[in-house]
Amino acid sequence: MMKMDSAPKNNKPEKTTHATFIAILVMLLCLAVVIATIELAKLPNFSFITGHRNVIVSIEFTVFVMALVEVIGRAVVASFRRRGIEPVGQSIRTIMRGAVYIVLTVTIISTLLSNPALAISLGTVMGVIIGFATQNLISNVVSGMILAIVRPVQIGDEITITGSTGSVKEIALIYTILDTKDRLYYVPSIVMFTNVVMKNKKPEEIIP
Repeated sequence: MMKMDSAPKNNKPEKTTHATFIAILVMLLCLAVVIATIELAKLPNFSFITGHRNVIVSIEFTVFVMALVEVIGRAVVASFRRRGIEPVGQSIRTIMRGAVYIVLTVTIISTLLSNPALAISLGTVMGVIIGFATQNLISNVVSGMILAIVRPVQIGDEITITGSTGSVKEIALIYTILDTKDRLYYVPSIVMFTNVVMKNKKPEEIIP
């Protein structure tokens, strides 16, 4: 008697591929529409488009950039998923979205008001405020990205850092979870990056 496999199949890769394809399609479509809008605005028979060209192009450009960020973000997540550290990719995508949307908002305001000086002023003020408010976070993010690329430690490694010894349970963008059996330590990425990490060899790595 044959047993039927009733376990649900994982369709996540297929869904991701379809979503990425749709995002690329939307991005190309928006780019074509932006070009068409600019060309139509030059013709005398399209006075509405000519009079509202900046608004129309800003909306189309916004959709284009959002689709582009989504495509790049999915590529980043897929890259880190293959490394076995998908949470790092998710964090990078979230930060990238936030940064791009801030720049996009300032650019749109400048375009609609036709005042480049305003965009420069807003960008400078927002940059200073965000920089002071998130300097520790940025340090952790940059350190986490470097650690994710270099990969000095991996999940399951036994390490010692700042006097604590345990097994690496999870590697995220801004922290690494260290399991010492009796408790969990959330070690900031900047601490992992700027301190000496002692890594115990695995049994297969020990030379007899």
